[in-house]
Amino acid sequence: MTNKNVSNHHCPVFAEWKKKLVAEDCSGNAFERWLFVQAAGVLYGGKTGELLIVKKEFFPLTEELCRSIIDSFCSSWGLDYKVLVVTSHSLKLIVYSESAVNRRLKRASKKFLHCYLRYPFGLDAVRFLEEVGCRWEETGRIPHEIGIALGYPLKDVWGFMGFRSFRCSGSCGWQIFGDPEPSVRIRSRYEDARRKAEYLLKAA
Repeated sequence: MTNKNVSNHHCPVFAEWKKKLVAEDCSGNAFERWLFVQAAGVLYGGKTGELLIVKKEFFPLTEELCRSIIDSFCSSWGLDYKVLVVTSHSLKLIVYSESAVNRRLKRASKKFLHCYLRYPFGLDAVRFLEEVGCRWEETGRIPHEIGIALGYPLKDVWGFMGFRSFRCSGSCGWQIFGDPEPSVRIRSRYEDARRKAEYLLKAA
């Protein structure tokens, strides 16, 4: 699916979402607008998922209200989300396309995923992210394999984890391993999607 097709598909959705946002006119509007821009890569750039850190100092909303707004936003756009870690200061969650994460998991190296990282067989998006959240909670460190669900090239995910012998060849929001051209092209697509989302909000 091209970016043009994605954009055309989402134009009516944006209009309905914006109409609902204006009608509600509540304290959570700023937060939902922020969600829209942050998730732009998923909405308009073909990104598998986006990791979001909601800092409570920036959005003076209760956790219950935050979750309600996130749920409403994802329902409007046909996305899913998973709250991975909750602290006294923030919510860490991923907004994602379930079908896209499932496709990425099918493409991921079974040797790395199951033998090295010891994820169970028969993984789907829901089970994978559930396990990622548990490991993050237990260790206090973000599991690097979350890059599979964030749309990073698999060569970069495995290279960063030391599973491939590619040399680091730069960075573009994440570290690049091996040929940089595909990674830079993907990053550019995600950035274009964010600019599109910002433009839509200003123009609406």
